[in-house]
Amino acid sequence: MNDPFGSGESADIHRRIAAALADLVTQTPGVPPHPYLSRHLAEHAAKGHVLDDAHVPPAVLAWDTSASVRRLLHRQDAPHEQQQWLQAWAAIEPFARNTDPASRLTSLHLARHAATCRRKPPSHPAAQAAAPPGSPVTALWSDCSPPDNVWAITDTAITSLAAVTTRREGPQLVSGDDHGVVQIWRTDGTAAAPPLSVHQGAVTHLLPLGPDRLATASTDGTVTALDVRHNPHLHTLHRRPGTWVTSLTLYRSPGSPEVLLAAHNDGFIAVLDADTYRPVDLPLPVRKNTSALLATVQSDAGTLLLFAQDNTVYVFDGRATFLHSRHRDRVRALTGLPGPGRYAVGDEAGNITLHDLTHRPSRETVRATLPQGSIVTALFVVTVEERPVLVSAGTDGTVRMWSTSTAQPVGDPLRGHTAAVTAMSTLPGTGPTRLITAGGDHALRNWLPADHTVRPSRLPWRPLTAAALAQTPAHEPPPFLAVASGTTTRLFNIRTGNEQAVWEDGRVTALAWVQRETQLLVAAGMSDNSIRLTDPAKPYGSASTRHLTGHYAPALALEPLALPGQPLLASASGDGTVRLWDVKTGAAVAVFEDHTFSVRALASAHTAAGLLLASGGADGKARLWNPHHLSPHGAAIRCGQQNVNAVTFVPAESGAGATELATAGQDGTIKLWDIQSEPRVRGGGRCRDLRDGPLTAVTSFPHHGKRTVVAAAGRTAIHLWDVTLDRVILKIITGHPLFSLTSRTQPRDDGPATVITATGQAGTTIFRLHHDRL
Repeated sequence: MNDPFGSGESADIHRRIAAALADLVTQTPGVPPHPYLSRHLAEHAAKGHVLDDAHVPPAVLAWDTSASVRRLLHRQDAPHEQQQWLQAWAAIEPFARNTDPASRLTSLHLARHAATCRRKPPSHPAAQAAAPPGSPVTALWSDCSPPDNVWAITDTAITSLAAVTTRREGPQLVSGDDHGVVQIWRTDGTAAAPPLSVHQGAVTHLLPLGPDRLATASTDGTVTALDVRHNPHLHTLHRRPGTWVTSLTLYRSPGSPEVLLAAHNDGFIAVLDADTYRPVDLPLPVRKNTSALLATVQSDAGTLLLFAQDNTVYVFDGRATFLHSRHRDRVRALTGLPGPGRYAVGDEAGNITLHDLTHRPSRETVRATLPQGSIVTALFVVTVEERPVLVSAGTDGTVRMWSTSTAQPVGDPLRGHTAAVTAMSTLPGTGPTRLITAGGDHALRNWLPADHTVRPSRLPWRPLTAAALAQTPAHEPPPFLAVASGTTTRLFNIRTGNEQAVWEDGRVTALAWVQRETQLLVAAGMSDNSIRLTDPAKPYGSASTRHLTGHYAPALALEPLALPGQPLLASASGDGTVRLWDVKTGAAVAVFEDHTFSVRALASAHTAAGLLLASGGADGKARLWNPHHLSPHGAAIRCGQQNVNAVTFVPAESGAGATELATAGQDGTIKLWDIQSEPRVRGGGRCRDLRDGPLTAVTSFPHHGKRTVVAAAGRTAIHLWDVTLDRVILKIITGHPLFSLTSRTQPRDDGPATVITATGQAGTTIFRLHHDRL
């Protein structure tokens, strides 16, 4: 194999340079290395075949400006044994743009701990490995295992992908986004050219026309040709104002030149010569005023054109059109399959069906169905281990593979996106097939399908649906963590590393710990709309398990309320209600029905008015409740943040109870509300836009007893906002959204600290944040 970094005398020179530069790295926190080190050290180490943690230490990574570590690791022939810090940095590097060194160092520390100490207690030797100098956190426990295949992160949502071959650069990938911008990428995930603004709407389709040429189509109704040889050159091919392009394909009828077809949402199909781009007369009897999807399929008679409108697929053979198949719902995806006259259809009901043109009209050959609630967004055919595989993308963020002959699942689903998958393409180049997928989460992911089919996954990703950390005396870190994944709920002792199954027969939507006299119970919102209360120390199903019923949709949040002599549990549900339950008897105490839509968040705190409960929902409102009086507390707060995804009470800077409520919104903002008077935004409009997508979790804690910090989780990071100073003091990169953040301040001999528990689908991370190091 050719050495991408060089060999012989050149490699020895770079090895010596890397060793000498590594000796110059300072370990003093906050002191940056020389700019040459932060820019070029990794490159020298790679060229000298010593790209490892000794030659590129973490103190340099926190200041790295080359953005090349992932690229260099990708180019190496085989992983090096001593690359734990480098591999951890590569996992978070795409998210680290415009991030300060302290945030990078903190994120790197936690990423390495998650990768090397999964489910290991703090006493384990690996978990006690020295933290990098200057890190403000101590990692306590992690079972976080997010997919580590992020290929690139974009500021906008990618809506289309295509592979293109260029004469100068070789194979490249092209993406189009929802702002009309086209980006050309190298195969290592780095940009090959500046972004190019092409359209006034989203780029819905990209279609290679040959070497260096690409057709683009958009919601602005325009089709353009892009020449990527030198300075990308644009040529507008077709424009139909007031419409958008729904499909783009190449087609060649028998005895005719190849044409480019562009279908619009009003049923019109433009036909252009693929070489000259001039209009061509082709008799396509398409029904008007209805959008069409186009695809081609090979047959013994040549190339046939498929087009789908509503729930029907038609076939055009160059002369006549005939109806071939009808489907249960509107067709969302259409693609030809290997073999004469075969094609696949995905519809809005989540069905994938395979068809054969030798049957007219078609009789459905085989069918596959996505999980309930997921809709097919795209279909694509790839080659895996020399056999064709049908790949489907879904609105649930999952990519699935199917047999092209039986529609049976092939291997494991590809899970990693946290929003709908919007586009797919193979990554051009030699070696095994690689699949690039784009999602509404602004991530491009790089998959090796063979790892999920013929070979077992290195570490199967089991998305979590809920988690809760038990409450214990303030001077001790809580030892028990309950987590739910699939139909199994497990209990981990983070001090010993022991674990046990609580139950394995139900899907959980929310978890909490509640105190009943001397018992510590696990409360769980179940997918059957009930709430379970069980003592994990006793076998499930015994008399200690109680089922609370009354909700008409699953509980989305649970919150314990410690009233004197009457412990309560609050539940918020998709049915739009907040309910209070007596933990001792299981009886419903109160039902609050003031929210219009689903209630997504709960929080409680002691205030000047006593114990208060807060709720936030999809109606964009936050509400306060008085559990003593079983009544609302004040008027609803109209937050103006679209959905309210999370709420937390903010402690007073004096420490005397909570005085404000923080709401985290779908629009990416945190707002503070004064709860001691008529609710209003603090300071007459005080809020913070974190510019990290929707905020999905929030918590707060006092900092040194003089300031207040609100921590909120966005699409890629936890942002620590010092409310007193009104600035973000730390950004902890997660690379995935969270659905839960909790904090607990602890007095310690080495200074005050706060234990933070962060949970998302990828798992839970628990760490101690030292105030003196912030």
